[in-house]
Amino acid sequence: MATSDIQARLTRILAAEEAPIVDWPVVDRLCDELDRDLDASSDDIPEIVTHFLSDSDIRARDASYGETQRDAVRTYLATGDYFDGVAVPWWGCFALVAAVVGAIAWALA
Repeated sequence: MATSDIQARLTRILAAEEAPIVDWPVVDRLCDELDRDLDASSDDIPEIVTHFLSDSDIRARDASYGETQRDAVRTYLATGDYFDGVAVPWWGCFALVAAVVGAIAWALA
């Protein structure tokens, strides 16, 4: 499936979700159609896109979650950039290293 087609269809879904009155059954249908087409194409699709397409029911219930997903998809559409992981703060990495070093020091003592 052509990238331009995926982008156009994602843009159409975003527009439907950002309408003054959202018709969620239409959004669900658009998401399901694109999801099926992407599955059939076997192209490598960013995780944010697959999550976005499968989470329309959650976005309908949770405005904050929906806005976060729409922002991520907008960023992907505008820049091609996406992040498929979980950001770990620097102190999380430091704590992990300190724990490993402590365990090694304890084992050698």
